[in-house]
Amino acid sequence: MYVPAHYRTDDPAAILGWLARFPFGTLVTAGADGLPLATSLPVITEDQGITEGQGITEDQAPQDITGLTIAAHMARRNPHAAALSTGMPALLVVNGPDAYISPAWYESPVNVPTWDYVGLQIRGRLTVIDDRDGLLDLMHRQIAAFETRSATGWTLDAAPEAHVDRLIQGVVGLRIQVERIDCMQKLSQNKPTDRPTIQAALRASGSDYGPVVAGLMDLVR
Repeated sequence: MYVPAHYRTDDPAAILGWLARFPFGTLVTAGADGLPLATSLPVITEDQGITEGQGITEDQAPQDITGLTIAAHMARRNPHAAALSTGMPALLVVNGPDAYISPAWYESPVNVPTWDYVGLQIRGRLTVIDDRDGLLDLMHRQIAAFETRSATGWTLDAAPEAHVDRLIQGVVGLRIQVERIDCMQKLSQNKPTDRPTIQAALRASGSDYGPVVAGLMDLVR
């Protein structure tokens, strides 16, 4: 992934922060014919050194991001699931909100349009999770991670056992052992004097993501 130096971050806490905010990505692997297969899915981030809880958060960031695993699942009926195998290389693409930046928002009249966004590309080796205990553990972890956001406290234990059995039979789990993460946080850092104007324009733009991207600018200097 091409990432200009002034937009790149290798800080584990920053990377985990983005993954916590945007836990939905596209898994890309090669099919038997060599052509790419892609599936969009929710993901959680795990650390081999953490055995309790459902996943890790920004304040638990390890020093080495390659010690992480990314866990997810997909429908067993998805043809992509049948093409997964343990040890195969995998790419996970995660994109956050994005917004068009007009040159009219800069103080200098000599500028061109651009786009602000946050994006991550995560590469590693895949492990297929296809046993009942492993899938149950993965479902508990994912549900706990996302239920924490909604503060409802719902757990898989609240579902009838027969329903859980059907759920487990209908999915295939996976983990990616992270080998490399490229993180692009392009949020007008190269225009420090124009940033307040850009943020105000984004908030007034009427676009769905404009105000969100304006808020993300406050997180990156």
